Amino acid sequence: MKKKPLIITCFTVLSILVIAAFLKIGIKPTISYNKSMLADNQNSFETIAKACMEYHKKNAAADADEVCLYTIDKNANNLVCCHNWQYYLTQEQRQAFITVKSVFRLDHQSLEYLYVNNDFVVFGIINGRASFIYSPYNKKPDFVNSPKGDEDNIFVEKITNNWFYACK
Repeated sequence: MKKKPLIITCFTVLSILVIAAFLKIGIKPTISYNKSMLADNQNSFETIAKACMEYHKKNAAADADEVCLYTIDKNANNLVCCHNWQYYLTQEQRQAFITVKSVFRLDHQSLEYLYVNNDFVVFGIINGRASFIYSPYNKKPDFVNSPKGDEDNIFVEKITNNWFYACK
């Protein structure tokens, strides 16, 4: 007699776990984005990402986990790093920054900063809720803003080779 309620309880719990797992697989980002923004301007985004990684590898400490914050000056002439490094941009890089800054919109915000380490370049916004992330090794990020960030409940989606979208 006691086996029947136990079987029903186990079946109910198992059903709830299966449904919860199935719903988790289908999670959608809480902040929408336009894939074509990056896809239509991928060359400009990659020009910036590769330039930042090159500067970072030349000047950052040997520590591969070091994360540097980069910004672009008002006239898009210089890339400025938090370590007071300043890089004069080539005409191609300057045009790429102008293009990206003109099309970049995530969560109704414009491009604010770039976090760079040896594995990722993060194109971030001021409120930190979403980003585009470049990975030269096609490694899926487990963060939204910085590889050193400790973030839970994030959504990460691969957009194309080497490019991901992440949001909280």
